[in-house]
Amino acid sequence: MSASVRTILPLAVITCAGMLAMDLYLPAVPVLQQDLGLSVPQGQATITVFLLGLAASQLLWGQALHRYGPKACVKSGLWLLIAASLGSALAPELHSLLATRLLQGIAAGAFTVVSPTVIRATLPAQDGVKGIAAISMIEAIVPAAGPVLGTLLLLVADWRLTFVLIALLALAAMPFAMRATPRQLPNLDHSVPTGYGRLLADARYLRLALSHSLCFAALISFVGSGPQVLQQVLRLGDGAFAVAQVCGVAAFMAMASQSGRLSARLGAGRAIQAGALGHVLLCGGFLALLLAGAGTGLPALLVFWMGFCGLLGLRGPAAFSEALAVPVAQMGRASALLVLLLLACSAAATQAVAPFLQQQGLQAVVSAMLLLSLASGALLLPYPRAGQPAGARAAAG
Repeated sequence: MSASVRTILPLAVITCAGMLAMDLYLPAVPVLQQDLGLSVPQGQATITVFLLGLAASQLLWGQALHRYGPKACVKSGLWLLIAASLGSALAPELHSLLATRLLQGIAAGAFTVVSPTVIRATLPAQDGVKGIAAISMIEAIVPAAGPVLGTLLLLVADWRLTFVLIALLALAAMPFAMRATPRQLPNLDHSVPTGYGRLLADARYLRLALSHSLCFAALISFVGSGPQVLQQVLRLGDGAFAVAQVCGVAAFMAMASQSGRLSARLGAGRAIQAGALGHVLLCGGFLALLLAGAGTGLPALLVFWMGFCGLLGLRGPAAFSEALAVPVAQMGRASALLVLLLLACSAAATQAVAPFLQQQGLQAVVSAMLLLSLASGALLLPYPRAGQPAGARAAAG
């Protein structure tokens, strides 16, 4: 097994464990509500509080990574995930469950910060893009497969076993993840000025991070609105969104597996720009088709969605890797801030398109995707090249 695989695989597994705390649990919410005597809003609160913990913890883990090192953060995150998962399994009522779910979200935040940072800092540039692509594929698979596995699990056990399995997965992955994670990032220069303020003042980082976040928000605006539009507006049937998700995940994985190769051939900047241009042309063309009164059938929708996900698979890993081309002392913070921007832009885009769904349906969603893709592409013109100090160039190497 190559050194890159020994690093990437354990980090992908712990990222998966953190995400399963959300997605494996989703089918269990109605059963949990009945078991604990909860209302629907109370049941949904157990999902919301996890997401709050995930988002709010990003900047904290980014700061902790460089103060205590990635190994300490992974160890703390895994033990916290194990304890919170077992606590959720034993929760007798709502308030204790909300507390443990919040801790689960905080624990999962450690892996979204540490995994891409360690991969980017310890592997050569091309292997780094491949590693981030692997993490991205995990992040694509789990939301699709997690609810299916959770539903099957409920056929043989109650909702509490869901949390026990998450704890067992984290415990099994711990020794491998600890071996894959260094105590400190290599080439760490403590004399480099650091802080989130410096990242926000770094025009190159900010343009790359915002561009990637807007592109991801375009994806999530479709995912968040898809069930409502496909079922309630277009009347395509209950299974249409599931089919679209499976096809989109497959396209993303197929293209993400080639992201490192494409970046090596074209250069990361050109690969990202090509993906951005493809997104604008795809969204613009499909919107024109919708305005002409066509494109609302499932086959046309699947072609559009697979194209969008495939292009994201090509540009996304390279974009994440390029955004982390900062001094090593800033990489953890850069990863944390980028994930926070992804979550914030996605939430804002989903909420912004919601009022238009009933009247404009798919046109509203694709219009939003086009606007977000245009803004994302505009931030890459011209491509933000380095005006970096020597430490940053070494990190980008």
